[in-house]
Amino acid sequence: MSSRLIYAKLSSKPLKITPPILKRLLTYHQVMPAFIDFIAVFAHPPQQREIGFSGFFDQTVLSYKAVPGNVAQQQPPAANTAQPLAQAPRLPRGPTVSALGRSGRQYQLCYNLKRVALIEGSAKDKYSEQEWSVQQSEFHHQFDVDAGTTLWMNAKGRLNSKGGSKDYRDRVLELTGGQAGVPNELTFDTTEDCFRSSLTVHLMNCHWATDDWRGYLNHLEVAIGELTNEVPVGIWLNQKFTPRVLQDVQQFEEKASSAVMVLESNMEVMTELRKFYEKLMVNADFPMKDSCVEEATIFIQQLNDMIHAFARQKRRAKLLVEITENRKNLLLQKLQSLATKKMEDLTTLSYREAIVMKIIAAGTFIFLPATFVSTFFSTDVVKYQDSTNGKGSFSWAAMNIWLEVTLPLTFATFIIGFVAFYVADERRKRRMPSSYDEKNKNP
Repeated sequence: MSSRLIYAKLSSKPLKITPPILKRLLTYHQVMPAFIDFIAVFAHPPQQREIGFSGFFDQTVLSYKAVPGNVAQQQPPAANTAQPLAQAPRLPRGPTVSALGRSGRQYQLCYNLKRVALIEGSAKDKYSEQEWSVQQSEFHHQFDVDAGTTLWMNAKGRLNSKGGSKDYRDRVLELTGGQAGVPNELTFDTTEDCFRSSLTVHLMNCHWATDDWRGYLNHLEVAIGELTNEVPVGIWLNQKFTPRVLQDVQQFEEKASSAVMVLESNMEVMTELRKFYEKLMVNADFPMKDSCVEEATIFIQQLNDMIHAFARQKRRAKLLVEITENRKNLLLQKLQSLATKKMEDLTTLSYREAIVMKIIAAGTFIFLPATFVSTFFSTDVVKYQDSTNGKGSFSWAAMNIWLEVTLPLTFATFIIGFVAFYVADERRKRRMPSSYDEKNKNP
């Protein structure tokens, strides 16, 4: 068994390998080109991570190709040996390199899986103090059905975090009898043992993807519950509801939706992995379809169990998304009601101020004649100061001058007021057109 681990410090950082070394590694092992698409997801900023990218690719070369007749005739029969009529010799369709344990009959698999891990805080901490990360891992596997040569290539991020590359490497070492491992867990004595061990590694990869989903969904449920538990119940106009709460609810809803997408992608990859081995076990060119049928059946059954477990978590996440969406819509309506209530309060305040102004205007109107008379008698139209007999004097000249000045100014005031009112009303109609227009009324 040969294993190659390519890692990065973080999923958003470049892999710890140079392009020339990567090309040499992939060329030496004749890795299928699809693996390039999987490792290309690294070195992207967190906001641009291709978390939705997933896939499963396989390449199977188990059949033989017939040797042309002229090549077969170049092999003379042994002397004094009866030679029956034999078929033309067959050669594997794949490249044969005996020194590297390559018989030319092999299959390749390339897929990726994702999991969640709590990288900061603990499950007992408040939801705002917890930080969860969606981690992905790319797997490439080759198996030679004649020589038993096995290759595993894995690309991961977050070397020292929980569920990261170091955790995965230690698990592989344990399975293969490395550092403080269990030597009998995986054996490679025969071709059948190599095949059984490859199934065990597949299961280890799938189990890696199933970890912590229950805790992550519980974290989302607690967070959304604390933010929205008072939305469907309690008073309608709750001052606790702010746009910040709506923003937090939206963020957790997006996380729940992403969880649904990741769960579905894991289910699809595991389903394709199961279908591949189901087809492999009925392939007539696969030499271990009879000797390893029991192990393959157990492997397929365990894959089915994990797929069903993912289906349960997906239903839980989809229900959480629906509840969050409904509560978010109700929260938005309550925020709109709060805004409407504030506008009503402002309108009421303006109405009260208008009433006060009307009272002042009415009082001014009542006292306007007296003010006018007092002002009129203080002019030179009527004079009492210089009269000796107690009678006043009246001047038509002063009266005419007063009328000539007052009436034009009064008329001009009315004209200016009317024009200003008309302009303001037209501007209001353009900005806020009426929902009921007499001109458009049906006859």
